[in-house]
Parts: sequence; structure tokens; C-alpha cells
Amino acid sequence: MNITKSVLHLIGVLVLSVCINGCVKTEAEAETQIASQTNPKPNIIFILLDDLGYGDVGYLGSEIKTPNIDALANQGVVISHSYAYPICSPTRAALMTGKNPLGFGIDGPMENDAMLPESLTTMPEMFRDAGYQTWMVGKWHLGMAKKSAMPHNRGFDDFYGFLGGFVDFYTHVYFGGLDWQHNDTSLREEGHATDLLAHKAIEKIQNYNNDAPFFMYLSLNAPHTPLQYVPEPIYDYSAIPSADRRVFADMTSHVDQRIGEVLQALEDKGIADNTLVVFMSDNGGNLEAGANNGQLLKGKASAYEGGVRVPTIVRWPAGLSKKNIAESPLFTQDWLPTLLDAADIQYDPANFDGQSMFTLLKTGTTDNTQRTVLLGTAKSKAVYQWPFKLIKEGTDTLLFNLLEDEFEQHNLAAMHPDLVAALSKQLTSRTALPSKAAKGPPPESLFYGPDGNFIYDIRKPETRAPWVETAE
Repeated sequence: MNITKSVLHLIGVLVLSVCINGCVKTEAEAETQIASQTNPKPNIIFILLDDLGYGDVGYLGSEIKTPNIDALANQGVVISHSYAYPICSPTRAALMTGKNPLGFGIDGPMENDAMLPESLTTMPEMFRDAGYQTWMVGKWHLGMAKKSAMPHNRGFDDFYGFLGGFVDFYTHVYFGGLDWQHNDTSLREEGHATDLLAHKAIEKIQNYNNDAPFFMYLSLNAPHTPLQYVPEPIYDYSAIPSADRRVFADMTSHVDQRIGEVLQALEDKGIADNTLVVFMSDNGGNLEAGANNGQLLKGKASAYEGGVRVPTIVRWPAGLSKKNIAESPLFTQDWLPTLLDAADIQYDPANFDGQSMFTLLKTGTTDNTQRTVLLGTAKSKAVYQWPFKLIKEGTDTLLFNLLEDEFEQHNLAAMHPDLVAALSKQLTSRTALPSKAAKGPPPESLFYGPDGNFIYDIRKPETRAPWVETAE
């Protein structure tokens, strides 16, 4: 039963005179506290960064300063073996559906005329059906040629951000067209994309009135290319030899600062305790654009660990006790059933390829490890049957035991021929589908100078109509 505002007002007035802890609360604080108690289901914020590597955050030993991400790791559950797909669109599709995107042809960064199949039910649709407010702030990259493919028509009550794979951080242009909008309306706003997205997320939190829980997908595009100078660098990275790495470091510390401001907004609103926050990268770091994956092999676009094992943290003070590390593997398609379990929303497990890992978040371990999971791209795939991993990239087929060899140094294929044969069938048993991946050179090349190096102060102009205005 909902408590009306007038009743809340009366309760707030009464609380003014007595405080259990012996302190006096203001009427506004009392009203916020009572209102939050009427929403036992958690608010959820899923923070997804773009191209952040395993060696790019402080809590994993990076030279890049990320104090707010590190604090989140100290306060919550660190998922030590969290797996994304090697590149952005498959990860986003798996997150939104709980399904393996290779099963519907999303095996790379999506072409501009491709889209997440409209027959699939999405994460925000499920939360909205369960009474949640659903908001998206940031990057979509799951369809932009048709308005029906856009976030505000795929389950989000409100969408602010961009549709393509990247934007100029300052002009908000994607392949010549403005790609910055609020639902169906193009926006021409001054400001750095990271700042604008964080400010919008904070605004949504500040205006939240506690009448229903919210699910926010905060999909930040940093530190993805283009490598561009941030407005006001926070730290001195002049000792880093690589110019690309220095700019990447500034972009990473900049987005870390904005994440801290979003988390502070939860505190200021009085809802941090019952807000479940997930922090994750969409794939491994791009080694061609300043990122670092520590000792993990390779990076973005590869199914080796450097391309798929990503920094991941979960914090929910009211629902999860602090655990230092959760060791069992968690795959991107597991998040939807996991979050539905956390919110006590009923669902049919048969609708998902992923499995709920809520027990892992609560206890640090789970017995859901003996399943077989395929991930990858059109050119690089891996099959996991924990702790073993079979990888096929180019002409190589290799087998690793990740608990004994997390850096993939010792190929065990000759020692386990039967396992190699069984896992290899997983790579060949799926029907080949038309790929929805973009063709042509990588978009990074749009931001190179004649010498083949990034131009850090580049600004891409508009040369065509805005994307949302030309969509069907």
C-alpha cells in the first residue's frame, strides 16, 4: 500500500521531536527515510564503462588513479572472473536480454542499419513490468536506423544519450551526424560527453521521489576512443611515456570522478543503502588506444582473457554483506536473471542462456560452474567449462586451466584430447548466421592525423542530418 504524501508529512513532523539515535532529523530527512522504507525492492544502477582494461583501475594495480572505483571495490563484492564479450555490441545485447548474442548474429560492433531483434524481451521491459521506473543514460549501440529499435522504445521510460558506437566527446557527432538526443529529440548541448551523462544521471537521482524503485542503465562511453583531452585533467600523468596512455589515463580518472559524483548523489538523497550498484567494463582494453590489460593476454576483439575478463564490482549495503572477492565465473548474460533475483522478480529461467549468480554475490561462491559457455566474435571465440577454456583464434586451438594458469601460458590441448573434442563441438554446432557486425576500417582511424597518430584536440563536424531525425 502506498503512503500518501500527506501522511508522510505528518509522520515527518512527529519524527522531528524524537529520534531513536538521540538526534533531531529535519522534516525532509524524516520524509525521505519513511518513503524509502515503503520501497523494499532495491533501486538498481548498472554502470557500464567502454573499453576499460583489466590493468586500468587502481584496485587492480594500475598507475591510473581511480579512487571512486577503488572505494566501490572496498565497499562491495569484487567479481574476480567476470566475463564480457570481446567487443561492445555483443556484451550490450547479452546484458539486455540474458541471452547469448551469437545466437542472433551479433558477433561484433553492430552495423548502423542492424538492430537487436525486436522479438526479444529486454531487461528494462522486465523491470518496468515489475513496477520499476526505467532510465537509460549513455551509449546504446543496439540499433539506430529505426525508431522502434531505440532505447525509449525497447523498455526505457526515458533515454538520454547516443545511439552509435562512439561520439566525438565535444561535438557529439558520429560519422558526420549529430548523435545526441533525449528520446526522439536531437540535442545540441555544449559540454564533454562524460560530464553531460553524469550530470543527467545525478539529475535523475535528485528528482527521484521514491514512489517506485528505479532501474538506471548508465552506459558511459569513456575511455573509448576518440582519445581526446579532457576539459580539466585531475592528475599529473606526465611520467607515463606513451602519449596515448597519458590521454587515456586522464579520460579514465575523469570518468572515475564523475562516477564518484553519481554515487555521492545516492548518499545525498538518502537511498545509497538500498541501491544495488554494478560497475563493469564492456570488454577488455583496446591496446591500440592507450589501454592496459595487465598480465592478461591480448585485448579488445580477442577471446583471450585480456579481451573478455573485465573489472566488475557489486555494491548493495542493504542486501549484500561486503565480500572481498567472489571467485566463481560470471558471464554477461547472467546479469539479467541475477538482478531479477536480487529484486525478487519472478521469471522463467528457460527464457535465458545465462543463470542467476545471486548466490555468488551473497556468499562469494556458487555451484553453477560446470556449465558450458561460448563467447567471442566472428573471428575469435572461446568455450568455458570451468576451470577449462578452449580458445580458437585464427588457426590456433588451445586449452587452458584458468585456475592454474590465468595468464594462458600453458596449452593443455595435447593432454586432454577428449575435452578438446567435446568443447570444439560447441564452436561448430551453432548454425552460421548472417553477421550484424560493421564492416570496414576501425572507427579509431577517423581521429588519426596524417602520421597515423591520434589527434587529441580533434573536433568532428556535422556533415549530415542528425541520426534520430533520419531514422524510420
